[in-house]
Parts: sequence; C-alpha cells; structure tokens
Amino acid sequence: MRREIEELKALVRGLCANRDVEPSVDPKNVPTVDQHNSFKASCSAQEKQAGVAEPPTMPVDSQECKLYIFDEVQGGQLLVAFGRVWWESLPTDTVHGIPLGEGNVRVSINVPKLKKSALPIPTYDATTVEDAVNGFVAWPKSLVELDMSMNKASRGPSHVPDPAAGNKKRQKKAGNKTIDSRTEVQQGAQEQKLVFDFNNMNRAMRPLAYYAHSSMRQGNQIEVPIPYTIMGFDMPVFLSFEDIYEFINLQEISANCILVYMRYLEELCRINGQAEKFVFVSPSLISPVRTDTEDAGRRERADNLLSFLHDAPKERLYLVPHNRGRHWVLGVIDLWEDLVLYFDPLREKKRDDFTELMNMALADWKITTGEGIRRRRDCKTKFSNRPCPLQEGSVECGYFILGFMRDIVLNGIDALESKQFYTSEDLDLIRGEWSEHVMEFVNYDV
Repeated sequence: MRREIEELKALVRGLCANRDVEPSVDPKNVPTVDQHNSFKASCSAQEKQAGVAEPPTMPVDSQECKLYIFDEVQGGQLLVAFGRVWWESLPTDTVHGIPLGEGNVRVSINVPKLKKSALPIPTYDATTVEDAVNGFVAWPKSLVELDMSMNKASRGPSHVPDPAAGNKKRQKKAGNKTIDSRTEVQQGAQEQKLVFDFNNMNRAMRPLAYYAHSSMRQGNQIEVPIPYTIMGFDMPVFLSFEDIYEFINLQEISANCILVYMRYLEELCRINGQAEKFVFVSPSLISPVRTDTEDAGRRERADNLLSFLHDAPKERLYLVPHNRGRHWVLGVIDLWEDLVLYFDPLREKKRDDFTELMNMALADWKITTGEGIRRRRDCKTKFSNRPCPLQEGSVECGYFILGFMRDIVLNGIDALESKQFYTSEDLDLIRGEWSEHVMEFVNYDV
C-alpha cells in the first residue's frame, strides 16, 4: 500500500507545480473550447417542476456514422473510425477555432479502427485518429457514411447530405453567377431571422451589435486570447456572428462566451489587487464532452483540474464552471477548508459527475501536498449545495453562472447567497460588460 501511494504521488507530482510555476496542461489531453460549442446549455425550471423528463444526453440532431480517408496507395476509401455526424454543422462553424469550410461537417470520433491513420483535416492538437477520440474534428462530407444499422426502417447506409439541403432551394448556375431560386420575399424572410433590435438594446451592447451586423455576417470572427491562467496554456477563442447574436439576445450560450467573461473577471481581479485570491478554471477542461458513458473521461478531466491546484494561499478560491449536460452550474473550491461549494440556478442536488470529478482531483492534491497525512486519513472533502438566485426561464443558466462569479469576486459569497433572483437589469449589466470586453479585440481592418 505504501508503495502504491508513493507511485501515485510521483505521478501526480508531475502534473502539479509550485506557486511560482505556470499551470501546465497538455492540449493533446484536454477537450478544446469548440467541443463545447457543439452543445449549448439549456434547461427549464418549469418543465422540471412539472415532472417532464430531461432531454436525452445525446442530441437528436446527430447520427452514427463511419469515417473514411482516401488511401492514395490503393486508390480507394479506407474505413478508419466510427463516430457521429452533427447535423447543425455550417461552413462558418468552427472546430478548434478554425472555420469548418465548405464541403465539411463536424464529427465526433467514438471508436477508432486504425488509430495511427492521419486525419483528413488535422488540427493543432490532433493529427491522427487516436488523438481525436472522444473529441470533435472536421471531416469531408464525401468521406462520411451514415450507419443505419440500428434503424429498422433503414435499407442500408447512405452518404451525408449537404447540411443546407433541407433549408435551401436548389441553386442553378449560369456561367460564374449563382442564381438562388428562392423568391425575393423568401430571401428577405431568411435574412430577418438574425436581426438585432437596436431600439430596445442596452446601450453598452450596441457597438458590438453594430459591428456584428455590418462586418461578421460573411463569416468574419473576433479572436479573443485566453491566457494560460484560465486554460493551462495560451490559446485564442473565436467568436462568430451567431455567438454575438445569441449572447446579446439572451439565448443559449457556449463555453466560448463563458471563457471571454472569465477573462474579463480575471482582469478585474488584477486591477482590484485580487489576482492571488481567485483562480478561474476553464469549463472546457473539466466538463464532459460526452455524457453517454459512465465517467466520460473523468480521469483526464480530474488531472486537468489538478494542474491548477497549487500550493496556494489559504484565502484563494477556485471558480469552476461545469456543464453537467446541457445545464451550467458553478463550483467553488476552498482547498484549505477542504470544502466545495455548489451553486445551481435550478437549485437541484444532481451533481454525480461533478462530485466524482472533485473527489478524484482533491484526493490527488492531498497526496501530492501531504495534506492527506497531516489531516485525518478518513477525512473526506465536504460538499455543500448553496442558496443562489433561482433561474425561472429555459436558457439563462449560462448567464446566471457569469453572475455568480461576478458577485463572488466583487461582493463575496455571502452577498451572492442572499439574492433570490436576478433582474433583467442584472443580466443586461453582465451582457454589457461582456460586449464591451469583446469590443477591445475587434479588428476594424477586417
């Protein structure tokens, strides 16, 4: 037993650093930000109170598929993996911060067949099939084949259709000019779907909305650098027109939007002399990309969290947004009190994955720092579901998590727990701060 503990100490020690060393997370071993853009947290307090079943963990707008590459030696297609194709894919969507592009779709790889095969569209952190298991990558539509074997009505697999085929009329080409067979009325209706209401918009959001409306509809994106203190390594996130539109219009938001606000709060802490008091941990490092398996990569996610848990000052708190499966919650870790506070805007007590994740990471931290020896050996981390503002709608959970972090940083946990709800003015303030922060990175030369 002693030898096992020592071996575990050695393993964990390599993942942690002292307070003077930057946190280090290997990008190859962590889910990326854009993996979380494939789902946006959505929940409804009214539906849950009425006893309506929760949405399925696997979104219905995806389907099992087989993934091929083109073998130049044999001159044919070669099956390399099994996964899922995601129907919502559009050319302007991003995978690992890079636009998907025409002719490609977003896929997730579940089961590799030829692990060492090169990806047809590699990324900065995934070049082989093995690298992309349980993650998202872009894949040419022509090399994706639907797997209908589980569908009794199916007569066999078929190739992936154009994602836009179901929404657009067939286009005819005349020379170099593309003619859209939709009428002008139909085209106008399509363009009106994503139009900002500037008259009823908070003033702080208007500059970003104007920029998105005028410069981002053709696929331009805003690059926001996320520092190593949040991600474990320096990397950018890319905000699309849809990200801006959805955030300003109080719709479902992704991890990208949350990361940008965490960046804003970290700068605010530095200005206020609180840089040593709070650590913001990216949800992309610890939230499950998939929720259809029991632990959903929990060991790797616990290691990611462990890399942030340094020999910290006793007053330091770790703010950890977590997506438990289409719903955002917030965890606050107090290492020296051996306490994890849990804030859920639905005030539910479901935290199975979150609890297991925290227990794994904190148990390793105790071994690495020797806290497990100094404390009682049977002492377990305490978890506490805490009161917080109650979400009443179906899509606000992400905004509430931003508000929770803001209140904790500016007013303390006690002030947050005394609030019963957030007003529309509270949510406008958060969205206005986010919008103004994003505008700092707008490139007007684009």
